Amino acid sequence: MGCGVLEDTKLAHVPGTTLFSDDPNATAYAAYDGIDINTLQHATGKYKDIILVPQPSRVDLNDPLLWPTWKKHLFFLILIYGTVLVGAVGPLVAADQTHIASLFGVGPGTFARVYSSYFVLVLGAATVVLQVGSVKFGKRPIYLVTSLLLCVSTIWASYATSLGSFAGARVIMGIAAAPLEFLVGASINDIYHVHERSIPVAVWNLALINGINITPIITGQILHKPHLGFRWAFRFFAIAVGVLCIAQLLFMPETTFFREAVVPRTKTEASSNNGSEGEKATVEPASSSEGEKVTVDGDAEGGSPPMTPLRGYVSSLKVWNGVYKTADSPLTLLMRPMVMLFTPIVFWGGLIYGLGITLLVLFAVSVSIIFSSPPYNFSSASVGLTYIGPLIAAFIGTLLAGPLTGYSARILSKRNQGIFEPEFKLLPVVLYAIFGTMGFVGFGMSLSRGLPWIAPVMFTSIANFGIVMGSTAAISYVIDSHRHTSDAALGSLIVHKNVWSFGLTWNLVDQILEFGPQKVFSVVAGVLAVTCVLTIPMYIFGKRTRSFVHRHIKFSEEEESTAVGH
Repeated sequence: MGCGVLEDTKLAHVPGTTLFSDDPNATAYAAYDGIDINTLQHATGKYKDIILVPQPSRVDLNDPLLWPTWKKHLFFLILIYGTVLVGAVGPLVAADQTHIASLFGVGPGTFARVYSSYFVLVLGAATVVLQVGSVKFGKRPIYLVTSLLLCVSTIWASYATSLGSFAGARVIMGIAAAPLEFLVGASINDIYHVHERSIPVAVWNLALINGINITPIITGQILHKPHLGFRWAFRFFAIAVGVLCIAQLLFMPETTFFREAVVPRTKTEASSNNGSEGEKATVEPASSSEGEKVTVDGDAEGGSPPMTPLRGYVSSLKVWNGVYKTADSPLTLLMRPMVMLFTPIVFWGGLIYGLGITLLVLFAVSVSIIFSSPPYNFSSASVGLTYIGPLIAAFIGTLLAGPLTGYSARILSKRNQGIFEPEFKLLPVVLYAIFGTMGFVGFGMSLSRGLPWIAPVMFTSIANFGIVMGSTAAISYVIDSHRHTSDAALGSLIVHKNVWSFGLTWNLVDQILEFGPQKVFSVVAGVLAVTCVLTIPMYIFGKRTRSFVHRHIKFSEEEESTAVGH
């Protein structure tokens, strides 16, 4: 037993368990075990000692890993802009729900179900289907089509005159929002090497969470104006999505790329050959993400391998690149995240991450009802401003979550004789339990007692801080435990999140109106605490669980080899 994690007796090497090392090449040593490191491509410049994982193509300059730095970062910034918009579309007019419900002639509870529950239900279903589409048809057409749908559906919502029409618009929005929730992580993997991904992933997580938090602050000011209102909130949003559509069309080429299965010489082969065969050639036309040239091995004659030339700008922006051949059928691809959904680690991760993000949605659904009523009587503009505290708390939490997760892994690995277990990254869940429970209990109590507005806003901020800690730890643990099936695992987490959102928002407003905020949010805090307690058996039995999943749930050889082959 290492630091409380039970050892497995079935496998000699359990996936996820590794030697802990601060060496930036630790991942490369594990991925390319038995291969002569000198034959692998390295970065250059100040990163010259880092072995590139994955290895870029040696024969095709169109590999996204060989894009110049500016092109990668521009692509990523467009993704982040889209992620903020997708985070925003959920609570877009949440600050004025009570008033909008009266315009459609329905109660706040009925409108909340149409506005939130239907939206997240369709979002979860679309995640599974569109994930298969992105594998078979590429990511570019999925991004373009769904962004166009998001623009059209928000315009539709701005002109809706009945609840049924508005519900139809929200359903389409749910479908359209899915790719920029689940597909961004895969796109980051397409263009960045492993040693470059930590910051982009952290920024992506921050963009999604604060896209939710910053929206009511902005749209509250629009909703408050009598000559604008919720219709213009949707129209301004449609303009912003239109900008996204243009940016994606012009600056986001397809990133799906299947690299050649080049196997470098092993250490034994390298020692049996003369030195001239080990010379390296330099790929001149493309640069690595550090802005330096990437070095590659020469062929058997010592020269540069033949390279497929770069496509022209217009050619690279083709919307349709055909159907990609995959080892698995579309049905298998469709079922993969559904299978992963019920594996113990992903299921636990879905409880922690899914519940955490859902609780942000609960705030968005409830704040308009709560703060627009006595004793606060806030306008929609003032309701929106209550999100400033949570926005700042989520930002601080994002800055601290990654370092704290890494610190806990480093300290426990040293105590475990240098052996790293993914379970060591679970300690920040303790902060999630403390701050999350405190935040929701305090939020409900302060509202029931009619305390000044600063009290519930402060508790909301505390809860947001804890949610960021818990969700970061959950995502990190799931990725480390299912490194070769991470896309399917992350897709399953999104499904979990939307199932939680659908269930908890379905009747929330009616429950608050009937039982009061203290009882409702105390129950929410209790659910959060119970899911956090499940982290204890997950920590203890996590290694045995990873072994069980690896032995009994098999994916294609193509996916299992992604660390090396792609």
